[in-house]
Amino acid sequence: MPKTLEATQPDQCNGCELCSLEAQRQLKKVGLEESLIRIFRKKGEDPQTVDNSIEIDPRVNMLNIEKISEICPKSVFEVVEKTEE
Repeated sequence: MPKTLEATQPDQCNGCELCSLEAQRQLKKVGLEESLIRIFRKKGEDPQTVDNSIEIDPRVNMLNIEKISEICPKSVFEVVEKTEE
């Protein structure tokens, strides 16, 4: 069964972008341009807070997604086995 990387707890994301950097490292790319994982920040309802949303390109599943999941300090990601429907 194929495994995929999913952001199962995006509300826990602190915006550190270590996941994006790990994906880029595996692709041997420098910087965050065209990263397969993107973190978008927006101000929350409270002016003191920032909400983060996570966009995952399906091509990320070609990489070592376990390592990407493990590098997240907030355990935002989960490696999930996909069943064919």
